[in-house]
Amino acid sequence: MGDNQHDVVVVGGGIAGCFAAATAAAAGLGVVQLERKSRERGGFIACGDAIKSPRNPSDYPGPIDMDAIADDESVLVDNNIDRIEFWDEQLDVRKVLPYETSSNVVDRYEFGQRLLEQAADCGVEQHYDTVVNEVLQNGRVTGVKAIRQGEPVTYECDVVVDAAGAQSILQDMVDFERLDTPGDSTFEMPHYTHFGSAYREIIETEEPVSYHDAIVGKPLEELGYIWYFPRTPTQINVGLGFQMNKEPIPLVDRLRRDVADRAEFRGADVAEKFDGKNKLGSSIALRRPLDSMVAPGYLAAGGAAGTTHPITGKGIRGAAYSGYSAGRAAVQAIEDGDVSEDGLWEHNRWLYREHGEAAKLASWDAYNVAASSIDVSVLRAVTALLPEAELREIVGTAREVDSLSSKALVATGVLKNFVSEYRRGTFDRLGVSTGELYDAVRGVRTTRRYVSEYERQYDAYPADRAAFDAWRSDRDRIDREFYDALELAPSEHKY
Repeated sequence: MGDNQHDVVVVGGGIAGCFAAATAAAAGLGVVQLERKSRERGGFIACGDAIKSPRNPSDYPGPIDMDAIADDESVLVDNNIDRIEFWDEQLDVRKVLPYETSSNVVDRYEFGQRLLEQAADCGVEQHYDTVVNEVLQNGRVTGVKAIRQGEPVTYECDVVVDAAGAQSILQDMVDFERLDTPGDSTFEMPHYTHFGSAYREIIETEEPVSYHDAIVGKPLEELGYIWYFPRTPTQINVGLGFQMNKEPIPLVDRLRRDVADRAEFRGADVAEKFDGKNKLGSSIALRRPLDSMVAPGYLAAGGAAGTTHPITGKGIRGAAYSGYSAGRAAVQAIEDGDVSEDGLWEHNRWLYREHGEAAKLASWDAYNVAASSIDVSVLRAVTALLPEAELREIVGTAREVDSLSSKALVATGVLKNFVSEYRRGTFDRLGVSTGELYDAVRGVRTTRRYVSEYERQYDAYPADRAAFDAWRSDRDRIDREFYDALELAPSEHKY
């Protein structure tokens, strides 16, 4: 094998890239991982830093040793998070959503560095300061061209794993329609409105914050939220994000205004010890995972495959699962001597059908569609009405409980909260009428029903390429029925 001939080329040094590269290398393949940043900055992105159950091996498959990472005090900086809190301070509404198990906050820079180290320990060759500028293809994807430390270099391979993040540049470079497939390419190019923009800072407060054991979210004037995620009682990850299908928000100015208005942040400043790694922006996918994440010689994982939570933007676990799945599928396809769309289909099948992570995220996207169709003032009013258990279901990752008792409890909770918030004048402050509220709550009930429809559809994801077109046609029918039920104009359709 030549210097730049590999079994697998992984583009991206983030979570998905590390899990994919480590999985393939641990199985004995020759793997090179390309990262555009320097070694010192590798794998580092803007993030809320929240991570669930890093010590549970079933949550993070493959050769990456998450126990060792969790034992590193420089990585796991707060393991006492036991709830989510939603604040709407204008309405004086506070929802507390307990976790079933404790969540954690990591130092995202140190976390990314440990992942890269572990991937290297598995035998991954890592090239930093390497920017991909062309994808090679000849019936299938056969490699990439890049500039490495100022010099052009060509990497040839059997499989390219695209872990280049949301709005991946590789997807603009591949001509999917010219690849050898039995029909039209199954790969779907995301639209720019399927993404969100986020920005965060790490700030130091003079005194401990009262919510040091909670992660806090607050609504924005557009569809999105501001977060306060404590790393320590006095070191807070503050950030915000919004969807790109809404009016743009000046992220930095908007966050500084929010911080300046809070008593606990008076005298606080951006933490200096992070040496320039304390202010970051990024793009995140806020859509359902791609219908198909494969093409001949090509696999997508992490943000490039849309495996983030479509409501909250949480992406660490989805990136880990999809990265592992991509590495696993690459190993199997190369061993079988078949890197066609069919040969790589195991990536889709495992994520959607066997493990089911992608199926959950795809189903939850219905809530994002519904929320995007509602005026933000009405959405905030509905949030005040919904019981905490219902909100927990929407922002969580557990499968929907669709029993009659569950529906009855939600209806009772909405009625109880309506009486309370009506007496407090909540809806008058937002300028929301009773009719608008009724329509929006009815929309939530409709959406809940379609979440169940999508769950059933994605649970039946095709085990092979041959059944995909019929499956997607049936899923598109559910889309149309859902849009009609929400009375969305064609211009408001997400897909």
